[in-house]
Amino acid sequence: MIFDIRQLDNLDYDDAEPLLEDFIEDAIEAFVNSSTGQEYIKAHPQGGNWIGSFLEMAYLYEALTPAKMKKGDAQTVMEYILPRKLTLLDPSEAEDAIPELVAFWTFLKEDYKLRSAGAIAKYLKSIEKKFPKWMVDPSRGGIAKNFMMQGMQAGYDMTSEEGVAAFQEQYNQQVRSQQAVTNDNAGLPRQVQQQLQALGIQLPPAGEPLNPMALLVQMLNAPLPSDGLLGNADDDGEDNPDSFESSISQSIRARVLSWDADKFPPLSAEGKEILAAQTITETEPGPILKDFQTILDFIGSDGILVSGKRNQISLKLLGEINQRLSQPNEIDLKRPQQKSYPTIHGLYLLLRATGIVKLARQGKQRTLVLNPPIYESWQQLNPTERYCTLLEAWLVRAHGEMLGQEQSPYLTEGDICLKSWPELTGKKRLSLATYKDQDRQRLNDYPGYHNLALMELFGVVKITTNKPESGKGWRIRYIEALPLGKALMELLRETYETNEFSWPSETDPSRPFNDLQPALSPYFPEWQQTLAIPNYAFQPGRHIFKVSLGKAWRRIAISGEATLADLAGLILDSVEFDYDHLDQFTYTNHLGRKVEVVHPAFEDGEYFTNAVKIGSLPIQEGSLMEYLFDFGDCWEFSVELEAVETQSTSPANKGSKSKKKSKQLLGEIVEVHGKAPSQYPNYDEDW
Repeated sequence: MIFDIRQLDNLDYDDAEPLLEDFIEDAIEAFVNSSTGQEYIKAHPQGGNWIGSFLEMAYLYEALTPAKMKKGDAQTVMEYILPRKLTLLDPSEAEDAIPELVAFWTFLKEDYKLRSAGAIAKYLKSIEKKFPKWMVDPSRGGIAKNFMMQGMQAGYDMTSEEGVAAFQEQYNQQVRSQQAVTNDNAGLPRQVQQQLQALGIQLPPAGEPLNPMALLVQMLNAPLPSDGLLGNADDDGEDNPDSFESSISQSIRARVLSWDADKFPPLSAEGKEILAAQTITETEPGPILKDFQTILDFIGSDGILVSGKRNQISLKLLGEINQRLSQPNEIDLKRPQQKSYPTIHGLYLLLRATGIVKLARQGKQRTLVLNPPIYESWQQLNPTERYCTLLEAWLVRAHGEMLGQEQSPYLTEGDICLKSWPELTGKKRLSLATYKDQDRQRLNDYPGYHNLALMELFGVVKITTNKPESGKGWRIRYIEALPLGKALMELLRETYETNEFSWPSETDPSRPFNDLQPALSPYFPEWQQTLAIPNYAFQPGRHIFKVSLGKAWRRIAISGEATLADLAGLILDSVEFDYDHLDQFTYTNHLGRKVEVVHPAFEDGEYFTNAVKIGSLPIQEGSLMEYLFDFGDCWEFSVELEAVETQSTSPANKGSKSKKKSKQLLGEIVEVHGKAPSQYPNYDEDW
């Protein structure tokens, strides 16, 4: 049978995702059986996993299929996604990547005549010497990879707890001593220094003190260039988009946000009058309450389908929801996603930030359903209380993670909106004559189209749109700050400063929605009741997890009194892996925020696997966690909670395969399906 390279092209993401694994296997098989593949295998008999990794990451993170991929898409995968998502111990592990991928794209050009395949193969050849360096560059990875790479580069054995602990001590001492460093040893690559100078940020002469905190403040406060801040490669192809990610702290966030205080005038007497005179209704000062209720009604008692990866509204429903809104977004895209409709994307953000909806599972499908106790509390609120609650959900609690975005873990959507406000409203009216002007302003990134849509829904700005051009999305013509918006933003800015840019709900999301109440209630005295968030009770019962690794899966039962470290041990026992590497669990809480629970060797973590009990996790039946074992080989297990039994329905621990008696007292491996891969496979047999 001839392999269909376009099999996924016309499917929705949530329909295509279950087919992805078989699609990748079939693509590799077609390549291996081709003349191009056979020629490559003769020269490289060991083979590798790079084709599979490329195709998987491209689709999971960018919904890219081979037939629709262009050169720029391949650049995104190679220069950003793969270095961020895969951890290698040595550059030599990536030396076979480019030859393998070049051969694959050459095969696609010759056998399937894909339009961009030749250009992609040419691009891949051009980065052959650079790519192995990118894959071990700490600045290109997330926090965990950054830490691991720095330790290995410092000469520590990061595969052992002793090595991690030793590097952690050095790292902590280094952080404590870095209040002032010199430009000689600051570790800033040449291209980063060039980008900083292009932004008008002058570094001190070599040898003079350089304050990293002050530098970061200047970077985030600088106007964003049209090609992105530190986002493009220089002649050597060495960009550094995440080099400061791991150094951001709450104190830096406060300094960053307070840097442009002079751009916000104090709340004037006129502004106070505007706020006090404002009446809140379903459609005033904007249609936020009307449209939020519209989407709640659409979800209804049965819930709606969401995608399996990002848990966003099914593509099949977006057009209908858009037409029900007060001001539907006009777009002309063939396969629009949720983010293509900024108003829906913004309303979805509020749904997650309030907790008024939750994720559920119906068979193999994931759904978004109303969260009864919070929805009942919502129904008891008057219009003013609802408006203020949604405002707080947006500007205090909302975070890009709720939308599946990868960004700084410290900057909330409110932070971004307040920082972008002076630039956005510096003129009486921001005029965007063409799509090029719209792109040059980088509004899709800062503050984001969804935040602009929410500004209009809340009555903060007036947005004038034009009809979209063929094949393009939302077309903004003018943005104008409204009097209420100016007064409200000035008040909120003062409130941020009064609270030192930190809110109680940041550390305790179960708090009632009242962070903004002291500031807003003098102008909106109707705000009396607050949205109540129920506490999630500890679940001591027997938790049944389905743990999958590729096509192999195990069913594990474990007590709510056990810890995630106990669960990790059972998972490793079930696939006969040794306990010789670090690990972590990642789950999404009820508000859509990602939470990482790390191995105790990571001393600077917030939650540790040996301290977090299973029954304390804010997860429910159908919830998914990721278990990552070994930051070198990156074994990624999918862990799904199938059920929580209040009492065991079978004799405890019979047939347990766990190796440690302590775990046998807490859990057992109930079912084993499929052969698990070897922990240290013979790579000669990869093909």
